[in-house]
Amino acid sequence: MSDTPVPALPSHPAAADPDVGDLDGPEGLKVLDDHDGPEDGLHGDGHGAGVEEEEFSDAPDPAADLRAALDGAAAGFVAVGLGLGFALVPVLLAVLADAFGGGFTDPGDILRTAGQVWLAAQRVGLDVAGEQPGAAVRLGIVPLGVTVPLVIVLVRAGRRCAAAGESGQTGGARAVTFALSAFAIVYAGLAYGIAVIAGTPAIQPVRERAPVAAGAAALVFGMYGALRTGAYRDLSERMPPHLRDRVRPYAGPAAVALRAGAAAACVLAAGGAVIVSASLIVHAHAVGAYVDRVAVGAPDTVALALLCAALMPNAIMCAVAYASGAGFAVGVGTTVAPTGVDLGAVPALPLLGALPGTTSIAGWCTLAVPVAAGVAAGLIAARGGQAGRLRTALAAAAAAGPVTGVLVAGAAWLSTGAAGAQRLTRTGPHIWPAAGSVTAAVAVAAVLTAALAGWWRWRRVRAAAQLATVVVPVPEQSSR
Repeated sequence: MSDTPVPALPSHPAAADPDVGDLDGPEGLKVLDDHDGPEDGLHGDGHGAGVEEEEFSDAPDPAADLRAALDGAAAGFVAVGLGLGFALVPVLLAVLADAFGGGFTDPGDILRTAGQVWLAAQRVGLDVAGEQPGAAVRLGIVPLGVTVPLVIVLVRAGRRCAAAGESGQTGGARAVTFALSAFAIVYAGLAYGIAVIAGTPAIQPVRERAPVAAGAAALVFGMYGALRTGAYRDLSERMPPHLRDRVRPYAGPAAVALRAGAAAACVLAAGGAVIVSASLIVHAHAVGAYVDRVAVGAPDTVALALLCAALMPNAIMCAVAYASGAGFAVGVGTTVAPTGVDLGAVPALPLLGALPGTTSIAGWCTLAVPVAAGVAAGLIAARGGQAGRLRTALAAAAAAGPVTGVLVAGAAWLSTGAAGAQRLTRTGPHIWPAAGSVTAAVAVAAVLTAALAGWWRWRRVRAAAQLATVVVPVPEQSSR
């Protein structure tokens, strides 16, 4: 045998570590698994997942919550500032038109008037002093022409609050909730302060209603803006597995139903605008007579035009209620509907000059507007059905009716209020009859349209299949 020494085998790096022990024995395996080093935590079984769970943990972070709350509070200040700016525009236009007519030009009066308009646009009532002491008249009509830009501002503020949940790995739904809460609280507090400051001896905003109405508007539309940007999308993953599996199949049809109902509401609004425009053209003589009766000069004409522009969405909503068959009221005990018109004395507002005096064929033709809205909803439901399933499309089309009815009820409620004393304490659409009629009309028309669209699609698919299976005979060649 040779005396050449055998080279030693390279030892494992862990062999030099006395804490690891023998890798071949059970004790060594146990010690290795319990090693707390960073390398073993990344490469060992289960330790890498532990690092990820710690990184994306939902543990409360006071600093992140404070940052989200500050972002929401800043969004509330910005929303109030922008909203007051929108309300200030018509006031400034009226002041400029009346600058040489002896009207008010005091900056404090202008700002207080803008605050009153801003509060009225959020359904905060205004108490107007009467001729006798203590005989105040409460105005509750909402100028939706000013409300629409305020809603857009609140929705964008909700998107800013949703961005607070994306600033860190530990944000998410918790941060969005803190931001929205701070946003609504700040917005409501500022509304109360404006209600206190904007009061005058002639007009006093209802102070106790200001924080409630403004805070509710900020919370509702802010939440809508946050949901539009994908906030709370991780809540479905936190649901119990068995509940999530049951709810998940209905998520797609529900989204289709919401889109179809919103599209039907847009068609209704467009139809109402057409009805109002046509009525103003037909009754142009009566509208002009109202303008001549109220407006003395150019400043009055400008102020009257601004008032009519602010109330134009209210008129469109009344036209939607008229097209539904339920109609609307211009005073207690009055009704304007295709089935009949029962009116008394009305204020000398040019928009009211377009009211129909009696029933007509044109009035009955307006009943086609909810049907057209249902057709649009049915087409969207048929197009959004999962895998072309007719049953899913029909279910989404039927659900579009209640969605549209809820939207109509909300808009009709905003359009209803007191426009004066005595008889004028009740003006606006008949809320629940209009919402119920629209719900039924849209649901029936949408289901029929979706069924017809599904049948047409099935017919086209069947015709294509038949064309694909037709055997074209090939003539035989004659043998020579």
